[in-house]
Amino acid sequence: IRGWDFVDDDNDPMDSDDHGTHVAGTVAAVGNNSIGITGVSWTAKIMVLRFLNAFGVGTDADAIRAIEYANANGAHIINNSWGGGGFNQILKDAIDASTAVVVCAAGNDGANNDIAPHYPSSYTSSNIIAVAATDQNDSRASFSNYGATSVDVAAPGTNIFSSRPD
Repeated sequence: IRGWDFVDDDNDPMDSDDHGTHVAGTVAAVGNNSIGITGVSWTAKIMVLRFLNAFGVGTDADAIRAIEYANANGAHIINNSWGGGGFNQILKDAIDASTAVVVCAAGNDGANNDIAPHYPSSYTSSNIIAVAATDQNDSRASFSNYGATSVDVAAPGTNIFSSRPD
């Protein structure tokens, strides 16, 4: 499925800060091709959706549009390696309405999400998996948010060799 760029309103969702491409490579870079990167699930298909600009700024309305686009085009998993801002009932409703598993970054503030919620990872939606970051020693990365009840799992989040747009 061709992705969409909700920032520029076109079908060219080129990554403007390398983060999305890095995450996509970590998830689904094709292996056994002599390039040097293999994603966790290198047979996965990715639908690239962009709603944040080069400075990491976007709107909840565009995040909702991206989730709705993913749903309409049959996404089984929606990755949200972004977050911040306050509680938004309409965004939560869009996530609740999705049949996809919605994976959300726990955040990069070193904060306890049980005390200071980080959205969208702190929504109580049954389909959200909130993910913290670990370092090369399998310890919580110093920057990663955490929470005994609000974070579901931790995964490698530092020193990851992955893809870049160029």
